[in-house]
Amino acid sequence: MLKRLIILTSFLVLPILASAHGTNYLEFNPDYFRTKSLNVSSAGNIYEILLPVNEFLGGMDFWFDNAGSSGTATFELRDQNNNFLTSRIVTIPHIDPVSGGQRVHVDLSSQASVIGGNVYRIKISSVLPQLRIYYSDRVKFLPHNEPHISEYVNGTAEINGEEQQFSFKFALYETVESSAPIISNIAWTIISEAQIRVDFNVNEPTDYRIEYGLSGQGYSKSTSFNADFEICIDGITTCDLTLNVEPDSTYQYRLTVKDSWGNQSQATGTFASGQSQVPTPIPTSTLSATPSPSLSLSPSPTASATPTGTTSPVPIPSPPDGIPLAISNLRVAAVTDRSVDIAWTTNEAANSHLLISTPFLITVTDASDPILELEHLLRITSHIGANVRYLATVTSNDVSGDTSRASLSFTTMPFMPPATPTPSPVQQPPITTQSGGSGGSIQWQAPASGEPSNGYRIDVFDEQGNLVRTIHVPAGYSKSDISDLADGEYKVIVYADNKGVFEKINQPVTLEVGSPFLKRLLNFWWALIPLLAGLGYIVWRNRKKVTPAFQVPV
Repeated sequence: MLKRLIILTSFLVLPILASAHGTNYLEFNPDYFRTKSLNVSSAGNIYEILLPVNEFLGGMDFWFDNAGSSGTATFELRDQNNNFLTSRIVTIPHIDPVSGGQRVHVDLSSQASVIGGNVYRIKISSVLPQLRIYYSDRVKFLPHNEPHISEYVNGTAEINGEEQQFSFKFALYETVESSAPIISNIAWTIISEAQIRVDFNVNEPTDYRIEYGLSGQGYSKSTSFNADFEICIDGITTCDLTLNVEPDSTYQYRLTVKDSWGNQSQATGTFASGQSQVPTPIPTSTLSATPSPSLSLSPSPTASATPTGTTSPVPIPSPPDGIPLAISNLRVAAVTDRSVDIAWTTNEAANSHLLISTPFLITVTDASDPILELEHLLRITSHIGANVRYLATVTSNDVSGDTSRASLSFTTMPFMPPATPTPSPVQQPPITTQSGGSGGSIQWQAPASGEPSNGYRIDVFDEQGNLVRTIHVPAGYSKSDISDLADGEYKVIVYADNKGVFEKINQPVTLEVGSPFLKRLLNFWWALIPLLAGLGYIVWRNRKKVTPAFQVPV
């Protein structure tokens, strides 16, 4: 699989460097690449766009040279809406040009409170005629299967309103802080019956460990702090740990994170391990050395890409009752002071149920969806309070009655008075289909909230509930062709994909290909034999009763 790999200096696992200016927690200084420079005074309006990946920003470094006399440069911090936050004017001395430039530190007038996953801008300006700032390429394309990481984490240079394919070399500092890290989006993914992975986000670089054990038996196992401080900011990247577990068991856990200043936070809860895998006997068969003359070998039809969508290959499914139902990617998709969205994935089509309870397993509320699907999203908008820890337990059942269950804990946000009255929900127009040939087309309208960030996903299921096609459609399109389907009746589900969270556009629709009614009628061919025989007998009897109008004399 080809995905974008962002060149990292060391931002995923950061050694925290302390200095008189505070803590250096993020640095983009790729000296092993070819670096270049540009003149600050003649280049125009210069900005560095970046993600602060922390709670506070107290200072920064940039790399310069200045072959002329000393003078001043101004550094302005602005938010994602380009609103001014704080600034600092510093004196730039004479700096002899060297390869890669030399580091110049800038302490802001006051440490700024920032949101790690939001984009901020630093404006750099000076009238020094020979002041040059150094930059390096920020993105490379390599084959790999790593998860997506925000393109802004290594920064992006902007010149005269246009983003560049390079970033100015920079480092970010935090002066001091005493607030505890905030843990969010804890999600459990079953890897196998003996392993499970936990993913989570934290609002600043942290070191972390997890203690866990069978429910009610304490924490008998644990991982260790590793003295590295990783970035796990929501929307940028996640941190994860893989744990060895016993199958068919419920565990309790305690996740501890700490920042470079020693502030700590903990999250506790439970999770369920995977089910034991019972091997299915493989029937023996005898292979003929010579193929039968009547056997015709032909390639299987392949899905053709359409102008509005790309088709993902789908493996040939096993019989429904031979697949252990498994839940993966359980996560908090969104949370406020009065609502929560819980999402998860199943390996085969299944329904959805969500139970919200207190940590003492007192039921608070629940929600369900009977639709059999692979991507599940349930929303709770009542009966939960602000700044309260809850346990979310999800359950899915497939068409064969197999059940899988998983759980995670979460905390709602502190109370926030609504700024404006909540608007009434807009009724989403229904999805429409049109059959034709060996497939058909499907059309929908974009959600009232706007086009999804990652476009749309269409899942096509046959009458047995097997996934036969997945189509990905870019944002901005609202129609897709579905071709190369065998005759039959299909269920089609359209999802809006917002950063990997799949929400149904509307109820599933039915697509009929060929003549499903005639096909079902022909399945009862054995009943047509006596019926046709009876009709033939009636016709024969009626012909015998017909009297000739005249006779030819013998």
